[in-house]
Amino acid sequence: MQHFWILKGGLLGLGVFVVGALGYVISKLRPIEAQKATSVDLLRWLTIGNPWFWVGLVVALTAGCLIAKRFMS
Repeated sequence: MQHFWILKGGLLGLGVFVVGALGYVISKLRPIEAQKATSVDLLRWLTIGNPWFWVGLVVALTAGCLIAKRFMS
């Protein structure tokens, strides 16, 4: 139970990251008209192909763990 804050922080950070990533992708795809096709390459570039996507994941997980550790101690 001593390191339970890692699990809680990871889940908190992952949740924040998923909400932020979905908001980012939706905001980038909103200007595309409804009847137009969206390329898989565009989705890949907006997510896993973008280095800032991975930086955001690391920052969100780190922040989640720091917040959880702070409140569990």
